Amino acid sequence: MKKSAIIGLALLVILIIISGVFFFTRGDSLKKGINEYESGDYVEAIEIFNRLIPYSNYDDSEKIYFYRCKALNGLIDELEEDYDDELRDMALENKDKPAYEKAANKIQSKLNKINSRIGSDLVIVPGQKKSSIASRGLFYNEFFAKYKGSQFLEELDFFELKKNKIHDSTRIFEHISSFYDRYPNSIYTPQIVSMIFDAIREATVVPLALQDRVKNIIINFAVRYPSSQEVSRIYISSGDSVNLRNSPGTNSAITGKTVKDELLIQLEKSMDTMQVGDTRDYWYRVATLRGVSGWIFGKFLSPIDIQKFTIAQGEEIWSLNDNFSSWSDSNTPENWSHIMGGDASAVNFRRNESGNTIVYNSKGIAVTGLFRRCAVSKNFSVALKARFISGNPIVILSYVFDSNNSFSISLDQDKVDINGRSIPLNGTQWHIFEISSSDGRFASFSVDGELLAGRVPPASNSPLKEKGLYLLYQTAGASTACEVEFVRLR
Repeated sequence: MKKSAIIGLALLVILIIISGVFFFTRGDSLKKGINEYESGDYVEAIEIFNRLIPYSNYDDSEKIYFYRCKALNGLIDELEEDYDDELRDMALENKDKPAYEKAANKIQSKLNKINSRIGSDLVIVPGQKKSSIASRGLFYNEFFAKYKGSQFLEELDFFELKKNKIHDSTRIFEHISSFYDRYPNSIYTPQIVSMIFDAIREATVVPLALQDRVKNIIINFAVRYPSSQEVSRIYISSGDSVNLRNSPGTNSAITGKTVKDELLIQLEKSMDTMQVGDTRDYWYRVATLRGVSGWIFGKFLSPIDIQKFTIAQGEEIWSLNDNFSSWSDSNTPENWSHIMGGDASAVNFRRNESGNTIVYNSKGIAVTGLFRRCAVSKNFSVALKARFISGNPIVILSYVFDSNNSFSISLDQDKVDINGRSIPLNGTQWHIFEISSSDGRFASFSVDGELLAGRVPPASNSPLKEKGLYLLYQTAGASTACEVEFVRLR
């Protein structure tokens, strides 16, 4: 075959491929899909994104998956507004009434048509006072499976948090804690604190196990946003066992007592000052994280001292403090995932006083590693407590703040390595390893509080590319045993 004929045939094949792609996508584009989404035509937008997914490059595909999820969220909001009366008729308290079944059939028929058209998985979620509409997570899970470190996941997860505030308000603090675990420096922290204050105002009790977590969220918010109006509502009890009353005045009934130095959230303030003893001040209606609320005289309140927390406690406030107390399954700590192709069986756990210790034992079957998506910054400190037991050296921690820059700790029996710098160390003993940087250009490395290396540059050739935290990364063919007790990040 002549060269010109071969070239002509190749051009014909390319033309056929281009024509085929155009036929199947109908001239769709990411921009067109976004325009449909922004104009409120959510179904049409999702149909466009569905057609684009098989033919899109990696970067465009991330946005397509993201906007498809956003369009579905917009559709859910629209449906809940359109079927507000029917969702109220479908409240569980109305289950024995004729209107319940009629409303259920009407909504389900609509959802079936939508699911059939766009390939979604919308369902009715029963509620005591009002039912709701939600996705089982199909679109989100497809997005997450392909882009675990995507910057867009935070926005989608915050949408779910807002929905939980409405439809699962009794467990709002569990939902907030779970969200904060994933995004400790979230851009939505001010909105999260507003949610906390709203829940406290509505007398939702913070579970005992989460009270320290919620307190730290509030304090971290106050430190980061000291001029916020919400900060002016945060007080500290300056007295112990001070009476809280059901209305302003010392003759009102007692509803509870404060504990010295506990956090109090202002709910109301009296219109005028009152005289109590030799002090004239306002009365404040406050609530504690313990669920106790009532009116307290201003004399016994102190505004939160941001400087005190910044200086005295700032070093101890970690935005992420994971003791591995909860596990998704026997091989996966909650909020962590195994890297693609990783041997999950290498990771197990045993109980300790503060949570669970990760017990790691790889046999070299395949690559191993745990990944946690979190908000990353060039100004950070990350610490973990670990010990080496036997086998080959292992990357016990890697902090990846962009695809080309990371700081990693490798541990062996008789040395520790930070981005290629080896330092003699008895690795079989428990140690707390910490990496800190203010700008990402250089980091300091300490073990048990002792500085061992300064001005460590980031590595640019790491095989770990997704932004976030990695633990226990080991290549295939290498067997290692070690343990990790906690990891912390701020």
